[in-house]
Amino acid sequence: MPELPEVEVVRRGLAEHVVGRRIIDVSVLHPRAVRRQPGGAEEFAARLRGRVVTAAERRGKFLWLTLDSDEAVVCHLGMSGQMLVRADGQIPTHLRIAFDLDNAQTLQFVDQRTFGGLWVTEVEDGVPLEVLHIARDPLDPLFDDAEFSARLRRKEVGVKRALLDQTLISGVGNIYADEAL
Repeated sequence: MPELPEVEVVRRGLAEHVVGRRIIDVSVLHPRAVRRQPGGAEEFAARLRGRVVTAAERRGKFLWLTLDSDEAVVCHLGMSGQMLVRADGQIPTHLRIAFDLDNAQTLQFVDQRTFGGLWVTEVEDGVPLEVLHIARDPLDPLFDDAEFSARLRRKEVGVKRALLDQTLISGVGNIYADEAL
């Protein structure tokens, strides 16, 4: 499963290649990829057509593309998800969602195991509603080391379990928790 550093690399790529682009069309090729969207594939596509991507953001393992509305398209990569930007028209084997952009490129959500997914949601203070409960991560400039240490000391669970608690510190998964310990 991608962990914080891998998701940050994806975010940086999206910031470079997708921010400022208008979404011309959206094709959902597998309904499971938009299972968190209440209105399904039709609603997902309708809310995105014509929107401009204004920012690529991340908190922990969640990343999102802020739109020129009060919304964002949120992405959780799951275990095998990828966000690819292509201009060659190639269609990967496990393509789940394709976004046609105004520069003749396509943003593709590819997910072999289909554990990841995307959905459109409202934002509050620039953060999608479903991500608000997630703690800041160590790469966030507003991460407070002292506050994290104080909250960690108050926990009455094992250290690994505390590190995996995304409401305490986000972005740490099994691999990094094991390595850190």
